[in-house]
Amino acid sequence: MGEVSPVDERRLHTGAQPDDEWVVTSCNACFNICAIRVRRKDGKVVDVKGDPDVASSKGKLCGKSKARIVDLYNPNRVLRPLKRTNPEKGIGVDPGWVEIGWDEAMDLVVDRLRKVLEEDPRKLVINTFDLCNFHIAQAFAAAFGTPNDQFYTVTCGNGLHTIFYLTLGAINSEIDLDCCQHMILCGSQLGHGVNNNPLEGIAGMADARRRGAKLVVIDPICGHAGAKADEWVPILPGTDGALALGMLNVLLNDLGIYDADFLKHKTNAPYLVGADGRYVREEGTGKPQVWDAGAGAPRPHDAHDVVDYALEGTFEVGGVECRTAFDILKEHVRENFSLEKVSEITTVPAETIHRLAKEFGEAARIGETVEIDGVTLPFRPAAIEWKRGISHHKNSWHSCFSLMLLNTVLGNLNAPGGILGTNPNGPFGYWNMFAGRDGMLTTDQHSKLFIGFDSFACFISPYPPREVKPPENVNLRELFPVTGFLPTIPVFSIADPEKFRIPYEPEVMITCRTNPMISNPGTGAVAEMLKKLDFIIGFGIKIDETLEFADIVLPEAHDFERYWFFPPNAPAGFQKPGQGDWYYQIVQPVVEPPPEVRSWIDVMMEVAERLGLQEKFNDTMNMATGLLFLDHLKLEPEKRYTTGEICLRLAEMFAFIGEREITSDTFTEKEPALNLGPKSVEEAYANPLNDARAPVYMEHLIDVGEQVKEVTRELGMDFWDVSSYNPLPNWTPCPAFEEDGEEYDLFLTSSRLALHTHSISADNPWVNDICVRNPLDYNILLNSETAARKGIEDGDTVCVESRTGKVKGTVRVTECVHPGVVGTLGGHLGQWAAHKEIARGKGICHNSLIAFDWDMVETVSGQSDSCARVRIYKEGG
Repeated sequence: MGEVSPVDERRLHTGAQPDDEWVVTSCNACFNICAIRVRRKDGKVVDVKGDPDVASSKGKLCGKSKARIVDLYNPNRVLRPLKRTNPEKGIGVDPGWVEIGWDEAMDLVVDRLRKVLEEDPRKLVINTFDLCNFHIAQAFAAAFGTPNDQFYTVTCGNGLHTIFYLTLGAINSEIDLDCCQHMILCGSQLGHGVNNNPLEGIAGMADARRRGAKLVVIDPICGHAGAKADEWVPILPGTDGALALGMLNVLLNDLGIYDADFLKHKTNAPYLVGADGRYVREEGTGKPQVWDAGAGAPRPHDAHDVVDYALEGTFEVGGVECRTAFDILKEHVRENFSLEKVSEITTVPAETIHRLAKEFGEAARIGETVEIDGVTLPFRPAAIEWKRGISHHKNSWHSCFSLMLLNTVLGNLNAPGGILGTNPNGPFGYWNMFAGRDGMLTTDQHSKLFIGFDSFACFISPYPPREVKPPENVNLRELFPVTGFLPTIPVFSIADPEKFRIPYEPEVMITCRTNPMISNPGTGAVAEMLKKLDFIIGFGIKIDETLEFADIVLPEAHDFERYWFFPPNAPAGFQKPGQGDWYYQIVQPVVEPPPEVRSWIDVMMEVAERLGLQEKFNDTMNMATGLLFLDHLKLEPEKRYTTGEICLRLAEMFAFIGEREITSDTFTEKEPALNLGPKSVEEAYANPLNDARAPVYMEHLIDVGEQVKEVTRELGMDFWDVSSYNPLPNWTPCPAFEEDGEEYDLFLTSSRLALHTHSISADNPWVNDICVRNPLDYNILLNSETAARKGIEDGDTVCVESRTGKVKGTVRVTECVHPGVVGTLGGHLGQWAAHKEIARGKGICHNSLIAFDWDMVETVSGQSDSCARVRIYKEGG
């Protein structure tokens, strides 16, 4: 093909730059990566605005994006490589940084990595949440020979994303705001500046509310979404799964509201289940069977001549008595989740639970259809949505499954008005959901996005289950065969590899764009884990709490100074689902970085070359990105490329797939994104036009649980709990619920602030200026009734103490928080790094109050619990 692209290495990198220009790029203030235009004047960034011609922003932007200008020119920015001189490491310990040149820094890095490469490559761990550049971690790890490229501590969704894959065929989900008329948000602020696609979500929610859509918010804290809702329902943290099962009981057993046709044809509800909990399978084929009520006989689930699938009843097949999965589910919720029991667990009144279920079921308008582009589809304008607030508990898997069942029984999965997976059918058939083993919904979205690495993938297929075997990876993925995400597990295994039977001891970590000291539960335990590593190589714009443990810190380029590999707005997670166009944004440099600042991607590619891994690296990059399949674009074996060259080859790849052409106008104001054309109906609404079945009964967990038990017991890991490998949805209390509540009488919870992202934004002076003006931000929230009982008044300085830690702050007394909790806004605050002059001491660090204990981990999803009992009292009291 000759040159990579007519837009590669263009005037942005020459002395011929205009003195005043708006440059098309994408924002990295959070993981949503909205399209923006950045004004460069006299070589400096002076303004940022949303791109009016790209769907992800439509000319709008949030405060975080505008504030990125200040990060670019922060006086505490790392501008030269730093070397640690103090061998002591710990919280608050001065590393004794000295500036060194790049030659010395690279020699130290390459020499240390070469030693590990020669001894045991598995001893290298890569820790990054540079979301759109996971390929660099994947490719470098694969070329190096370490499986440990999936250690990042943004713990949004071990159970969450896995359940989305199993039911919606996609990594994320959103309500179809274009069509929905009844929305329930559980621990979520969709459409209020937080969550996926926030700018499109804000516009979509506003439009939905204008046309009369109802919004119910269920949350311990009445945050931004609750304040704008028709109804806020306060609930104890960690009990949403019980509420969902109580509502499910009302729908199935009290009201009989469910989409029978959808359950028969699009789920495993009619599958026959024997007394052992397993499917009754057809002799010879091994296929699960259903009962054909029309023929009065069993049939394989995929038979085309079934007259009528039985949803309820007891039958005899081959001398075996069996029932339908739906019948078992109905009985399970009837016997175990009565309104009275659920009300006691959640504190939500029984009559409220019944009303919420009734209104939700009736709003789904079961039986109605809508025609879109000549295709008749089911119309289900009611949906329930949730994110991290629900998933971040030990009951993560079952709570997420229980909430999704409310959508499933109403038949709204990937249907107009319902809950949509983020594009389970990709552009031009690049990835798809399909009927896999036992007819169950399966997706190749993960493998097409993270190609070629079953053992090195960042995201792993949750179905069919993977082989259970002794662990080789620090995230112990071999013992978590049904989950796709295991970000925090390495904190446990690196701290104690012998306990978790890791056959080596990790020695070196490369860390970039993630901060486990703030984002992971158990601050002290994370510090001890980091101290166990012999050598830490860190990349950073500023020195954060984790980088204070590093041995070498390399100055990292700002996103206004670099290219990215992957499409920033990856269709699988960060393009609005439902109707619309496919498109490809870009992140490209607006200004040159300071003289000794480099993109971590370029540095890692140079390290690979110096270690003699260039050919392997290029090979794995071809696999990871998909360039492997296009001979005219794939990387040549021994050539070292720049990030810009690879980035634009990827753009060429998407253009080729979409039969589009990249010209000199592409990724400029004339053509700010590569538009790949409108989605088909099948791409916009996947489930109604697909044979795949979503689960209402997780039969595969039975055998998997037995396999996990067998392997862990053989390894002497008797502490490994397998009780959650249950095919039926269930609710179990967080460990904090089982503690004595007399002394520590309240529960801790937090709510997301729209202006903050993880631990990144707290040190931004513009963001800080807005937050300190809000009387609730950065403060501790306490219900007025609870405050009166404890003699606490608004504005008091208080201590919040758990069995793990203690924090201090200013209390705000309000009705907008559940009486049984202490609330915080922005759980990743309370930072202490020496260079964080703005963030230091503001707010509280939620995770410093959470126990770091294996008993807090759910061993199906790998989710670590964020629940804690606390007490609150006046300072000095």
